[in-house]
Amino acid sequence: MKATLLALAVLLVPGAAAAQSPEPPTARPPQSTIEGRYRVEGRIPGQDRNYDGEAVVKRTGQTFTVAWRIGNSTHVGTGILLDNKLTVVYQAVGSGGRPGIVIFDVRDDRIGEGVWTELGLQAVGTENWTAADRP
Repeated sequence: MKATLLALAVLLVPGAAAAQSPEPPTARPPQSTIEGRYRVEGRIPGQDRNYDGEAVVKRTGQTFTVAWRIGNSTHVGTGILLDNKLTVVYQAVGSGGRPGIVIFDVRDDRIGEGVWTELGLQAVGTENWTAADRP
């Protein structure tokens, strides 16, 4: 009976439950300085074809805007940096291409190797980024 009354009091008394449960994490802007220009080398999923190009990364609040130029194609995406992984959802600009996702390793404030796929594909491609504007 005491347990039932205590549970009821927690539900009815404003702030009672909050005092007993931890605060949710506060979103903070990423601390990494991964912004900049990168050279891109990659492999198309399920094919024996390589490609190269360039990318630009810019911080936009708690996220990053990423733009790739591969041949005549441009892709734009939004990324989240968490635990040394940059995850980006992207889509080709103007061509009606399928949306995709890429997950990159981040070390020493630089984007490195990643794997990617597009909606509906059953294979993954790879990309390797090298900072073009920093030694």
